[in-house]
Amino acid sequence: MKVPTMYWLPKLHKTPYKYRFISSSSHCSTTKLSILLTSTLGTIKNLIINCSNKAFENSGINYFWSVKNSLEVLDKLHAYIGDFESVQSFDFSTLYTTLPHILIKKKFTHLIKWAFKKSECEYICSNSFRSFFSSNKQKNYVNWTCFDTIYALEFLLDNIFVRFGDSVYRQVIGIPMGTNCAPLIADLFLYCYELQFMTKISKDPSKQHLIHKFNNTFRYLDDILALNNDDFSMYTKEIYPVELTLNKANTNNDHCPFLDLDIYIINGKLNTKIYDKRDDFSFPIVNYPFLDGDVPLSPSYGVYISQLVRFARVCNNVLDFNERNLCITEKLLHQGFRYHKLVKTFTKFYHRYKDIIRKYSSTCRLLIRSGISHPIFYGNILYKAQKCQYSPLKLTKPINRLIKKGYSYDTVVRSLKIAYFGVNIDSLIGSLHRH
Repeated sequence: MKVPTMYWLPKLHKTPYKYRFISSSSHCSTTKLSILLTSTLGTIKNLIINCSNKAFENSGINYFWSVKNSLEVLDKLHAYIGDFESVQSFDFSTLYTTLPHILIKKKFTHLIKWAFKKSECEYICSNSFRSFFSSNKQKNYVNWTCFDTIYALEFLLDNIFVRFGDSVYRQVIGIPMGTNCAPLIADLFLYCYELQFMTKISKDPSKQHLIHKFNNTFRYLDDILALNNDDFSMYTKEIYPVELTLNKANTNNDHCPFLDLDIYIINGKLNTKIYDKRDDFSFPIVNYPFLDGDVPLSPSYGVYISQLVRFARVCNNVLDFNERNLCITEKLLHQGFRYHKLVKTFTKFYHRYKDIIRKYSSTCRLLIRSGISHPIFYGNILYKAQKCQYSPLKLTKPINRLIKKGYSYDTVVRSLKIAYFGVNIDSLIGSLHRH
């Protein structure tokens, strides 16, 4: 029998520093079972989403608060009609390790039975890659009945072991972070209580005014965003079991972070920009490719485009977009990226993703001038200078074109002085135009 080991990770974005324990479950005796359960519970979750969407269309009640990612949150925020009054974020402290097994078993038994009844199928056919409801057994799949699914989940919960040093422990409260199906179990467990609460207030005439407020609630695993709902904190103990502790994450109801979104309200209008908890670290973070190694150039500059797409989707203000662009390009320049290639890559991004960049009402040249950091010197100007070593004035027109495109005059002059060290180039510098 292979038992997962436990290791510790610091949470450096917290003040003071906190920590989380992870169970290294990638190669243990229950890994295959956990992978199959992940696939199976994912199919049940998709059924819940479809039914919840249909219920919202018919009744206007949002029974399913869980979201896949921040883009789904953005889409729902953009679709919201009305003024924005407040925004609050909450998170559960130690969600995974405090879930009572008896409650998980109770809620999932009811949920799984409901799913099989709703699907009108006898089996969920699963493998490591996909699963689906079926009325018949399928080859090359594990065919779960309702009883099999419930039994497999209970077996996994009853056989959670971790090794720490020379000792082996059985976890009797909570589920370990690190096992494959842990996020789905936590997500659907919380959904059961949220469904119960929304059903309760929809049937109580004295609380039906709360439906509209709680409809604008979004949850990603243990993080919750409540929009225009100052009453949310009053009902948390009524929604979730007492074993779970929910803490408010923001102090100002006009501003809060959620996932990679920094959300703030100004004059009733909601604005979003990028939030990265690593910005608060007191030490530099190693990320993005270093071009002084054997990393291919094309995929490396593709990383820059992917980040620009993310920035443009999230930031609805051009100043916020330029701020993130300046930050990433400064880092990329220090890691071997070339300024003129960054400009070329940005131009490609601008023309390829006009649908998300159009909202800034800004030209490509202006975004380049305001959003791309400048290096200590321009490598392409050094290269041009080497070709015109004995006739510097030939560089006047091409360099003026570069300055017009957004190159920094001071950095251009510095680059020329490096290229023509010990040579008098006052006539060349005097022929350059400031923009």
